[in-house]
Amino acid sequence: MKIVYKKGFLKSFSSYSRQEQELILESDRQIKLYLEAKFEDVPHGIGIKKIGPKTFEARVNDKIRVLWVKTDDAAYFVLIGNHEEVRRYIKRS
Repeated sequence: MKIVYKKGFLKSFSSYSRQEQELILESDRQIKLYLEAKFEDVPHGIGIKKIGPKTFEARVNDKIRVLWVKTDDAAYFVLIGNHEEVRRYIKRS
């Protein structure tokens, strides 16, 4: 599966602290394993859930979420943000 990082995703990554960036990178690694292996079971602790027809979120920590849109052949990572930013993205989509 092709993985694509949108410009907004990459830009928001740089706004987080080094410690938060490490957590985001670990979540990213787990999400990729999940997508590539097509597991039905979600890796423990990451909290992947479907929030739209093709939209998914994963929990990095209590405040940070990673959002991606999945198509047949690619996953587009579109947002790193909090609950409110995720909600706004869903409303716009």
